[in-house]
Amino acid sequence: MNAIERDFYEERRRKWRRSAFWKGFLLAALLALILGAIFGSDDLMASRDHVARVNLTGVIVDDDDRNRMLTDLAETEHAKALILRINSPGGTTVGSEAIFEAVRVIAETRPVVAVMGEVAASGGYIAGIAADHIVARGNTITGSIGVI
Repeated sequence: MNAIERDFYEERRRKWRRSAFWKGFLLAALLALILGAIFGSDDLMASRDHVARVNLTGVIVDDDDRNRMLTDLAETEHAKALILRINSPGGTTVGSEAIFEAVRVIAETRPVVAVMGEVAASGGYIAGIAADHIVARGNTITGSIGVI
């Protein structure tokens, strides 16, 4: 076998190895996605008892996804309590009122604790007073309900 043939076969072997590696990698990734979809669904995690934690950050607006999540949280029996972490300067009155009402529905059946971060003013404070208990640091900026 001369040097040209040897180089030709060596190059074919390298290409085959590279393609075999990527085929195996893609097959493993596809298998991981399928197994993750079957065994890693959120329903399995939600089927165990837990303490729910909701982060309320930034400007508060009326958010259908957040309202739906809080409604689902109120309906589930597996969430034994709610920790509402608030770090918000406030926002719209409609969004704040929606959070207040949803948290009060949850508080009827389980304990709710609001943990105020750096700022919990206006709408953030409205969301906090819906809880059964409020935890805040001495330097948390809070207050100012009813500016309108």
